[in-house]
Amino acid sequence: MKFNLPALLLSGVVLIGAFNPARVADAVGAADKLSVEEIVSKHLESIGTASARAAAGGRVIGGTTQVTFRSSGVAQSDGGAVLASEGIRSMVTMKFSSSQYPYEKIGFDGNKVTAYQLPGAMYSSLGSFARANPEMLKDGLIGGTLSSAWPLLDLSTRKAKLESVGTKKVDSRQLVEIRYLPRGGSDLKISLFFDANSFQHVRTVYEKVISAQMGRTVDQSARMSETRYRLVEEFSDFKTEGGMTLPHTYKIHFEQQGASTQISDWVMTLVKFAFNQHMGAGDFDVSGE
Repeated sequence: MKFNLPALLLSGVVLIGAFNPARVADAVGAADKLSVEEIVSKHLESIGTASARAAAGGRVIGGTTQVTFRSSGVAQSDGGAVLASEGIRSMVTMKFSSSQYPYEKIGFDGNKVTAYQLPGAMYSSLGSFARANPEMLKDGLIGGTLSSAWPLLDLSTRKAKLESVGTKKVDSRQLVEIRYLPRGGSDLKISLFFDANSFQHVRTVYEKVISAQMGRTVDQSARMSETRYRLVEEFSDFKTEGGMTLPHTYKIHFEQQGASTQISDWVMTLVKFAFNQHMGAGDFDVSGE
C-alpha cells in the first residue's frame, strides 16, 4: 500500500488520586527486586493481552506536531505527524509549512535507514543522528510501543542483551531502568525506562560521546573539545486503542553539546490510530518527498 503522506498529515481524561508515600515506596522496593524477564513480562501486560498485541499488525498513527529549535535564538513551527510501522519496518515523519524545513523524516525499510534531505542537501540534527546511529531504527527502538517494531515485543529475534539497573527518580517520578545492548554492540548508551507501578514504557535515553580530535599543533589540540549527544524520547497520555494501551503524546528531545550547541524538541499529539495496515518496503524509504 502506498499511502498519501501529506493527506494523512493534514487529516484525556486525567485521573488524580491521593498521594500515598507508603504505596510508592512499596512499589519501588518490589520493582528493584524484579528480574529483567519479569520487568519485560509486566511491561508487555501493560500494553495489552498477547492476542491484542498479535492482532495489531501494521499501523499508521497520525496527529499534530510542534518543533522548537534552540541555538543562538529560538525558532518554532507547527505541522502534522505520521508514524507508520509493519513488522520490523518503521518510520517517523512530520510535515511543516516551512520552505527551509518542510519535512522531518527518519525510517527503516527492513534493510537500510534513511532520512529526508533538507534544501541544500543537508540533513536535520535528528536525521543526521539517525543515519549515524542506525541501530535505533534497525532495533525498533524509535517510537517505543507505538511501533510494531518495538524490540520487547519479540526479543528472541533481536538477540539484544538487557541489563536491569534498578529504580531511578526522574522528574519526581520513580522509574525502572533497563540498559539495552544491541546485538553486535553500539557506540550508544541506551536506557529504557518504565513506570514503577504500571510498567508502561515512558522514556528512552540515547547518549553518545565523541572524543576531541587532535589538532596539528598543541595549541590547536587544546582548543578541541569532545562532542556529547543526547536524544530522549518521552511517552505519556496513555489511552486504549485497538485493545492496547498506547501513548498519545510523543516527545523527542535532541541536544548536541561541544564546539557548537544545538537543542531541538518535537512534540507530537497523536489522535488517529489505524491497525492491520499493509505497506511495502518502499513506503519506509523516506529519502524523497
